Amino acid sequence: MKSIRKKLFVYLKILLLVVTALLCLVKTEIINRAVSDALDRCLNIIIPSLYAMMIVSSLLIKSGLTGKISKFTGSIGKVLFGMENTVFPVFAFSMFAGYPVGTKMLCSAYENGLIEKRRAEIFCGLCFGAGPAFIFGCISGQLYGSTSAGNIILVSAVGANIVLALVVSIFMRKNCNSKEIRSEIRFDMITDCVINGGRSMADICFMVTAFAVVTEIMDYSGIISAVGAMISKIINLDTTESEQLIRAVMDVTAVNGFKYGNYALLPYLSSLVSFGGICVIFQISAVTSGKLSLKPLILMRILSAVISFFICRIITPFMLENETVFTSSFNVRTHQARSPVPSVMLIIMTFVLFCECEKIKTLRQE
Repeated sequence: MKSIRKKLFVYLKILLLVVTALLCLVKTEIINRAVSDALDRCLNIIIPSLYAMMIVSSLLIKSGLTGKISKFTGSIGKVLFGMENTVFPVFAFSMFAGYPVGTKMLCSAYENGLIEKRRAEIFCGLCFGAGPAFIFGCISGQLYGSTSAGNIILVSAVGANIVLALVVSIFMRKNCNSKEIRSEIRFDMITDCVINGGRSMADICFMVTAFAVVTEIMDYSGIISAVGAMISKIINLDTTESEQLIRAVMDVTAVNGFKYGNYALLPYLSSLVSFGGICVIFQISAVTSGKLSLKPLILMRILSAVISFFICRIITPFMLENETVFTSSFNVRTHQARSPVPSVMLIIMTFVLFCECEKIKTLRQE
């Protein structure tokens, strides 16, 4: 029975790939629009907000500085959350660093023998969060024109992580064994972190582009419209917003497609930010290269999304008490002059650095 299911699953994947390939050949204008939008998000949102964090996070683990940081935090991580001295700084840092950062740091810690595999997989579901650049720049700035909405989303997401960590700590305290870590920073270590960060960003951007194409095909085929109509009957959203909600579940960077100034969407936006989207899960899979199972992460992110939704519902009336709510019927957005040039130059410089390092390695081997 299992072999039959496996064969059916393989045939289904082949069928989907063939259909997608045919649509890419026939409907070139749709694919062109999807790829163009994805590249725009990568150059203007993802690379500026994530690249530096990927480099810093890699350096923190490789240099052993997370162990030094834990000396300042004392035994807070172990007592409250059942976390090792290497994990608690990652937990605190990752909630503000960007989605793949925490998982990448834990994967590096596991590879360096600083944490057991099973514990790393569980903590991946907690060391997770969107960066402030995304929350305030892409959501709060573009959808609301103020920081209040961003503060609500950030507090909801961080609060959900802390609540979930406290619950998980009941089961994690028993096997919490901290290890002594040596710390050192070398120039070659910094170079390696830059190159590794560039590779990770390439994986992430490829995944975003692929998901943009898949989402566009789903939209063209009417799947998003059909599911959106079903969801709009269940929750208090119109069909257009329900369809946009599905796109954001596929790729969280699509949240900037919601209507401007609708504060009723805040709980849903908070849930989306806490969950991260299916595309982010695939990004994390690419970053970890299959070294860690993502099943615990997926389960905990779904739970976190639910918790974040209710936290947002509770705190919104208090945090928006003195806020003037935008009530115009027009879909107006604040103008933001953005240029992809800095991101493009950053990619070129990373590629040059990668080539130079490869030349040096080749010369040393000779």
